[in-house]
Parts: sequence; C-alpha cells; structure tokens
Amino acid sequence: METLTVRLATLDDVPAITKIHCSTVSAWRHPESRAVVAYEDLDLYGRWRNGGPWMSVELCAVHLDALLSAHHQPLVAVAGGKVVGEAEYILSAEAGAFSSLHLSVLYVDVAWQGRGVGSALVAAGIAQAHRLGLPAVTTQPEAGAESFYTRLGFAPWRMAKEMQLRAEGAFPADAARVLEAKDAPPPTLALRIGRYQCGAQGWQTLWPSLELPGWSTLRRWAWRVNLDGGMAILGLREQLTDPSQVDGYAWLLPEAPLEPALGALRGAAATLGFSAVDVLLESGAVARLRERFRLEFQNRIVLWRKDL
Repeated sequence: METLTVRLATLDDVPAITKIHCSTVSAWRHPESRAVVAYEDLDLYGRWRNGGPWMSVELCAVHLDALLSAHHQPLVAVAGGKVVGEAEYILSAEAGAFSSLHLSVLYVDVAWQGRGVGSALVAAGIAQAHRLGLPAVTTQPEAGAESFYTRLGFAPWRMAKEMQLRAEGAFPADAARVLEAKDAPPPTLALRIGRYQCGAQGWQTLWPSLELPGWSTLRRWAWRVNLDGGMAILGLREQLTDPSQVDGYAWLLPEAPLEPALGALRGAAATLGFSAVDVLLESGAVARLRERFRLEFQNRIVLWRKDL
C-alpha cells in the first residue's frame, strides 16, 4: 500500500474533497420530486440536498473556507499525492464534559475504503485533540459505523430523543437581548437542547456560511435571556421541509434545569406564529418532561465519545 499521510486541508483540496463525497452517492435525486436525475441536471441547491455542501466545488469552497477561518480542523488523507479521504473536526469550547474536538464528517473515496484511511483520519484527530489539550473526541456515527468506532476506543456517551413541543404561551421579549452571529455562546455554557453534533455546529446552524436560496433564506432567531437556573442563549430555526415548525436550541449552564428553557422556546415559537418546536433532549430527561410539555417522540440520536 502507498504511504498514507494526513494533513490540514487547504482550499486547493476542494475539487478532490467534492470528488470523494460524490463517489459515495449511488443515485442523484431531484430535491422535490425525489426522481433519479443526472448530476449535471441539478443546480447548486439540488446538489446540496443530495448530501451537503461537499457535492459541488462552489459550495464546498465556501464551507471549507468557513471552517478554516474559524480555526476548526478539516483534515485530508493523502496517498501517492492524491487526496483519498476527508474528516472535519470542530472545536467546541463548552462547559464541563461538553468540551471536545467533534468529528462531524468522515468520508473515504469508495476506491480506498477498507484500506485504513478512515482509521488514519481518526488517529490524526485524536492526536490533534491531545495537542489542543481537549478532554475528548466526540462523534455521531452513521448507521453501520458503530463497530468501526468501537474498535478505535469510542463508546456511546449521550443518548437523546428528538421530541416535538407544541408552541404556546408568550416569550418575554422585554427580558431578552437579540443576538447576532458574532455573539457566540460563552464557554461557560453548553448546548443542552438541540445537540445534534456539538455546540459550535448548533451555532453555525443558526448562522450559515452558505448563501443558498432555500437554506440561508430560512428564518432564524437567537436571544440571550435570564432564566431560572441562570443565563441562557436560545435559538430557533425555521424548518426546511415544514415552514410551520422550527427547531429549538438552548445553551445553558451544565447543571441548569431544562424546564425554563423549554417554556421559553415554546413561547418564542408561538409569539412568532409557529405551531411546534422540535427539540433534541437527553433521553434521561424525557420521562419527567414528557407529560408536562406534551412532548411527542420523533427520532433517536446517539453521540459517541473517546476520552483522552
């Protein structure tokens, strides 16, 4: 096997990164009809809907530039002068056990799968977390990848359930400060509601780097509020497929109760005219909150972790 090296990605790697991600797509589909179509027949939005910004060089360049500008750690694996795999590690400065280097994306060219590329990219990320003095590397494995991460020393860490919360009540707008992208949550807080990946990615969801009709035009809000349990940052984002609903996010102190944040999120959604809020909650909290907030189960998410 050719010598494999891992290094920080550069913008010159964009065409290769796009090629890697596209190599894993078995069929391209129209974003609305879901009919099978040719790649060339899709616009940038259609390509993005087939797998994200990596599916076109134009959007991949914007995405990678945003990662590098924010000092995150996108890595590429190189063999024989050719980029054959990519991994994106997100620096998530959060309170307590939530602080980590988060592996959000790991893709290997189909021609190179099963040849140690993925393991090399994970090992490089773990080494980088050590250098940065971070306590752990976290990830959310795709279906079927659990055994791969188990072999590398990861284990399930945070099991969460996506629940739907009916929008009702009122939001105390006079007690809240409207936030902008520059007002990132401080490291004394952690993303406790809406943690699909990590806190930094939750904030990026509210302030996307991609100027893409159908995505960047979704309505988004963020506020700093004082709740029972301390200061909090709340966010709502209109859903892509159902504009009557929003996704909810809350950055809280690690031990703060969730009830005040849930009440504020449903009140904010109702005030803005939405019918429901989707909230991702740690599984252990759902039982005590379900009846009070009339939560309806939608999906299950498991985050994995390797302590360093």
